[in-house]
Amino acid sequence: MTASMAFPLPAEARAPLRISTRSVWLDRVWHLDGRRPGSNRADFSLDWGFVLADDSRFSDPRWAEWREAAKLFVWSLKLDPPPGYRNAHESTIVSVFSRLRMLIRWMAAQGYRCFADLDRDACDRFMTAMAQRPGRESGKPLKSTTLQNHANLLTRLYLQGAKFPEVAIADPFPGIAPPFVRRDRGWLPYTPDAIAVPLVSAALRLIGTPADDVIALQTQAQSVYDHALANGISQTKAGFIVTDAIAPFTFATLPGEETAWHEAPVTSTKQLRYLADRIYDACFVVVSYLVGARISEILGLQVGCIELHPAGDGSESFAYLVGRIYKTARGIDGEAHRWVAPTPVERAVVVMERLTARLRAQSGRDDLFLAMASTGLVGPAARIDLPVGSTIIRRLNDMFAPFIGLPDHEGEPWHLNTHQGRKTFARFVGKRDRTGLHALQAHFGHVTRAMTDRGYVGTDFALDDLIDRHTQEETRAALEEVLTATALAGKGGRMIAARSQFRGRTRDGDVQAYVRFLMEETDLRLGVCDWGYCVYRVETAACFGDERGPNPVLRTESTCLTCANFAVTARHRPVWQARRDRNADLLGHPDLDPVSRQLAETRIAECDRILGELDHGKDARHGA
Repeated sequence: MTASMAFPLPAEARAPLRISTRSVWLDRVWHLDGRRPGSNRADFSLDWGFVLADDSRFSDPRWAEWREAAKLFVWSLKLDPPPGYRNAHESTIVSVFSRLRMLIRWMAAQGYRCFADLDRDACDRFMTAMAQRPGRESGKPLKSTTLQNHANLLTRLYLQGAKFPEVAIADPFPGIAPPFVRRDRGWLPYTPDAIAVPLVSAALRLIGTPADDVIALQTQAQSVYDHALANGISQTKAGFIVTDAIAPFTFATLPGEETAWHEAPVTSTKQLRYLADRIYDACFVVVSYLVGARISEILGLQVGCIELHPAGDGSESFAYLVGRIYKTARGIDGEAHRWVAPTPVERAVVVMERLTARLRAQSGRDDLFLAMASTGLVGPAARIDLPVGSTIIRRLNDMFAPFIGLPDHEGEPWHLNTHQGRKTFARFVGKRDRTGLHALQAHFGHVTRAMTDRGYVGTDFALDDLIDRHTQEETRAALEEVLTATALAGKGGRMIAARSQFRGRTRDGDVQAYVRFLMEETDLRLGVCDWGYCVYRVETAACFGDERGPNPVLRTESTCLTCANFAVTARHRPVWQARRDRNADLLGHPDLDPVSRQLAETRIAECDRILGELDHGKDARHGA
């Protein structure tokens, strides 16, 4: 490899180098700029005076040369990254520093004194030492993703060594990929449907009338509290006055429910803050799961962040959430962006504007998701700021999940994090078999329609890529299912069943290799919907689709039944059975007009045909 000249930084030129608005190269602590919403200021400080195994500090004079090399490596990732890597954002610099600190501590304990001492054997021993560390969860090993991060650090050191001899190490993984791959929950840990539906449904419920109740109660309580303080009453006594004042308050009974959505009375300002925080959490969940924004993007939202833009054909208008993307932006201030905002997200923004109005007024800030450190009402010395990511995660799991009665997943509590909303959103938009998330289809459908509209103004390319990956993953799984199914219905299904050499087999390596060939080497496209699969060919499409795919307007169950592209597997049986049951119920109405009766009878016959073909395939398998 040849040395790069993109980042010439001789030792004599480093001393005055400005690292940030607060720090220069020689400082023991680098205070970085680029702090994102949701992050802690302390997280963006790199302290080069960390303690080593012999109780010395890395900032001591004896470590000067190694420290210079370490600083050079870290800062080169921002100014002159390795081939194939983007210029590192400050948050990446922070995470690299954390792992580099662990490496240096381990090396110093082993008697090493510079990066050049790190040969292949030492790299192996370092990775082994890291693998033996306990994970964050008690009794569980370190996650493979964490080990992969340590391996990536060694790889970066090796690549940067070609440019900067001070950081050169031996190739840690010659001729092979780093030894740890992600296996924990697949490549995309989205929230399972059985958790996502009750989670988002509960959040949607809370941002309605319950939010109005809590905001009204909070406003009344804060007014009484402010008045008491203004009259010289202590904060403790003012709290008792507030409790007496809000004691008569009762909560609304929601339509279709028999009792109030929450018990009254509220007996303390702490309890009131708890309710306000749960409304806050609900708004966060709604924005996260129905928009797909990252935590830094949600916490970075400002008052007045909803805009309306017309669709490309002028038939309707779409609401957009206006904010900034930080992770993939080159500048520390992020890049302006708009996300499609379905109606519940518009409502969540309105709720947050009202819920945090007092915090904004007192702090002089326009941030939508401001929070307060204390557990009561807003006092004269209230500490107001945006919460950090760990606080949001703790609130979602320890308080919001129990508050809404979130069910367990496979017998254990499901652990929510701040990125699952984005990944669940991408999964829903990318997939088209949405039976599991039927309760959320109206909201997601609006977003999908807007994102495919030619007037769409979004530029979140990382989210687009996430959606594409989900689409490919779903296509791969669907192809494997169709090729190995023992029972297939539909015109296309009958043809595949007669020709597939994999029918009735498990999804082994041969099947997976064939599917990979179909996806990479042919122009085959598989359309997925709730009621079946479309092995799409434009020349035989009964829905009159074009080169882009099936026609979503004419793509119905009845149309698909007449199409040579259409196949149904056993997983779609519940959809056809439910369709049959609905139409059978219609026939039981004495006032049903003749045209509707004939339509219902036709649909029942269609369902019977599909269900019969699936049963016939099963019978044929048993008879063989």
